[in-house]
Amino acid sequence: MPLIVFVVILALAISHAFEPDHIVTLRLMKTRRDYAVFGLSHGIGFASIALPLVIILSIIPELELIGDLIGLGFSVVLLYGEIVGKEFEFNVSKSLGSGILQGAFAITPSKLVVAVLASEVGLLLGLTYIVLFVIVSSLTIFLVGFLLSYINVKKDLSRIINICIALVTIIYILLSILKI
Repeated sequence: MPLIVFVVILALAISHAFEPDHIVTLRLMKTRRDYAVFGLSHGIGFASIALPLVIILSIIPELELIGDLIGLGFSVVLLYGEIVGKEFEFNVSKSLGSGILQGAFAITPSKLVVAVLASEVGLLLGLTYIVLFVIVSSLTIFLVGFLLSYINVKKDLSRIINICIALVTIIYILLSILKI
């Protein structure tokens, strides 16, 4: 595997974990186990569609909207919960489901680049690229959740941070949907 492609895939996997919809979902979770299940299931969701992704999107580009709407839904839940003062907690089963949904349907530039790279180099090396991306992004998502749990801020400040994260994510996704 050429070193430059290896480095690009690592960088994409790490940056992928910091995308707004992942941060929002992690803010709805409370335990390390939930972070791990979300990260792993997100990787499984992506892996389940990674190879045919380029072909499917060339035939049905509307599928990207499903992923955007899922991320938008999580953002609205976080925003609503903070505004009304109700805490929504995602347990393991919700972490598993949300991870698979976001992994499979949220089409992001990092996933598209990895899918294109994988489709250009043949099955064995392509699978290697996808596995590398899945492992690194899953671990990084877990680490982001773990770090978020250790940011010890007052409840009022946490509420403000969550509202800001939700609003930024909603704007980000709406701009993505509108292609602005």
